[in-house]
Amino acid sequence: MGLFDKFSKTFDKFGYDLDGYDKDGFNKKGYNKNGYDKDGYNKNGFNKKGYNRNGFNKKGYDKKGYDKKGYKDGYDDDGYNYKGYGEDGYNKNGFNNKGYNKDGYDNRGFSLDGIHMDTKINYDKDGYNKKGYDSIGFNKNGFNKNGYNTDGYNKDGFNKDGYDLDGHNKNGFNKDGFNKDGYDENGYDSIGYDENGYDSIGYDENGYDSIGFNQDGYDRLGYDHLGYDKEGYNKDGYNKFNKNKIEEK
Repeated sequence: MGLFDKFSKTFDKFGYDLDGYDKDGFNKKGYNKNGYDKDGYNKNGFNKKGYNRNGFNKKGYDKKGYDKKGYKDGYDDDGYNYKGYGEDGYNKNGFNNKGYNKDGYDNRGFSLDGIHMDTKINYDKDGYNKKGYDSIGFNKNGFNKNGYNTDGYNKDGFNKDGYDLDGHNKNGFNKDGFNKDGYDENGYDSIGYDENGYDSIGYDENGYDSIGFNQDGYDRLGYDHLGYDKEGYNKDGYNKFNKNKIEEK
């Protein structure tokens, strides 16, 4: 668009000419006649050279041929592939995918057959073999191949049966099903009472509930919720008809 065209064109109240472009040459969607926005990218996000805003083409490679993870032909700038190995099969630390260097030793100095390069025997100078265990079968942390120490406990403090030194499992209960406070998983002790002294139906060892009544509905003094004893009289000796025992007789 020339300078003369820019000032001679007719624009509507929204600023667009008859072809739908504003004075800068962009339509309502922000694209020019060639399909590119002000930053030079088309609706698919690629510029004229075929690269997106991050510098990658449709196949995912940049101008130098590297993918989004930084690899070219499968290798990064340092010459290692996705798994971390170079064309010679060794990683940056000099070990192959089996864990051995070019001389045939692993990172602890053991050969494939378990001989240490320094001691020339199956144990290193610290007394551990290729798998990391000493002559009696324990590693440097004090655990055997099954994960237990000389006392029979694993790193979490439990023996093979699942109990700690105090005899409790991971949920805090002993072999009999009680925790350190003496309660089972439902909150009751060995004789069936909770921490407040009530059994599963809500009565204490004397047979009274938290309000003070037994299963028959009487309190410790022998009166029901309305204040009457088994014979129907209150503390003052009157029944619900306000008559005492003598009057009733």
